Amino acid sequence: MKKMLVLMLAALLLLACGQTAVAADPTPAPVAAAETPVPTEESDVVQIVQTPAPTDEPTPEPTDELTPEPTEEPMPAPTRAPKDGDICPNFPDYDTGVDADYSYQSDELKIAITVHQENLPDDKQNRQLAETYYVADIWVRNIQSLRTAFANGEYGSGAQEGDALARQCNAILAINGSYNQGLVLQNGTVLHSLRANKGWNSGSVGLIYQDGSLKTFFLSKETFNLKKEIQNGALYGWQFGPIIIRDGEEGPGATSYGTLGYKARNILGYYEPGHYVIVTCDNRGDDARGMNAQMMIALMKSLGVKEAFNLDGGTSAVMVFMGEIINQPTPRFENGKAIDGRPIVDMLVFGEFDEKGVAPDLSTLTPSKFKDKD
Repeated sequence: MKKMLVLMLAALLLLACGQTAVAADPTPAPVAAAETPVPTEESDVVQIVQTPAPTDEPTPEPTDELTPEPTEEPMPAPTRAPKDGDICPNFPDYDTGVDADYSYQSDELKIAITVHQENLPDDKQNRQLAETYYVADIWVRNIQSLRTAFANGEYGSGAQEGDALARQCNAILAINGSYNQGLVLQNGTVLHSLRANKGWNSGSVGLIYQDGSLKTFFLSKETFNLKKEIQNGALYGWQFGPIIIRDGEEGPGATSYGTLGYKARNILGYYEPGHYVIVTCDNRGDDARGMNAQMMIALMKSLGVKEAFNLDGGTSAVMVFMGEIINQPTPRFENGKAIDGRPIVDMLVFGEFDEKGVAPDLSTLTPSKFKDKD
C-alpha cells in the first residue's frame, strides 16, 4: 500500500513537470495588422498601371537637355544682308516657278511665266474668244533690278528688234514700253515732257517710285504735277494707258474710248512694292484674237492686282525672256511679206543690275525652266 502511494506521487510529479515545459515554449503572438489609411480626396481614384512588356529596344539614357518650346512660325534665315534700295520686305524664300512654263529664281529676282490658251469671256459681245496670253509673276528685291532701256543704248537713237534690245542690256525679262509717245522719265530724269492728251494712248500716266510703288494719273480729270512726283521719288514713267485697274477696281477712263478693239496687249500690274505682274496677249487670228478693254479689266481683276496700266500693244507687244521672244507678236507686212512684230524704241526690263546699272551677261545665267516652242 505504501509502495502504491509512492508511485502515484511520482506520476503526479511527472505530470506537473510536463505542463511547465509547455508553458516555457509559448507560441509567438500574432503581429497586429497595419491599419489601412483612409483615402484622401486626391487619392480617391486608384490607378492601375500596367508595366509594358519588355522590348528589345534599349532604354534611352536620360539627358539634362530640355526640349525647346515650339515657336509660332519659323522664320527663314535671310539669304543676304539688307542693301540700300531694297523695296520688298515679303521677297519669297521659295521657288515661285514650280508650275511655270518659264522660270528664273535668284536671291534678287524671281520670275515665273505661265502660258495660257483658253476662251475668255467678252461681256460686250456676249461671246467667248480664244486667247493666248502670257502671265509673268515678278518679285524684285531691290529697285536696281527694275529699269527702262532704249534702243541702241540711248534715248532717241532709233528703233531695234525687241530681243536684240533686251539682250544688249542683259535683261532677264523685258517688254516694250510706250514707244516714247509722250512723257519719258528714266531714273528720275525727264527725257521727254508730257504731250497733249489725244486719247487713250496718251490720256494717262503711270509712274514707278523709289519704294517700288506704282501710281497712275488720269490726265483729263486729275491733277498731275510731274515736278512734285519726282520730288516724291518717281523714277520711271510712261504716258500711255488707259488705266486698267485702280485700287482693285476698274480704272478711270478704262472703257471710255471706242477705239480699244481686239489687239495684242502689254499690261503692267502691281500688287505691292517689289511684286508685279505683266500680261502679254497675242493677236494672230482664231487662236489669239487679242483683248479689248472689258477683257483686260476682267483678267487683271482675276489676278487680284491693286493697279494695272496699259502699255503699247499691237505689233509692238513683245515679251522677251533670257534674250528670246517667247510670245508670238502680231505680224507686220513689208513689201508683201509678213514679219512678226516691229522694231521698238524702249522697254521695261528686269535683271540682275547693280548700282551702276551693269548686269551679268545672260550666257552666265541659267534659267530654272525654259519651255521649248512647239
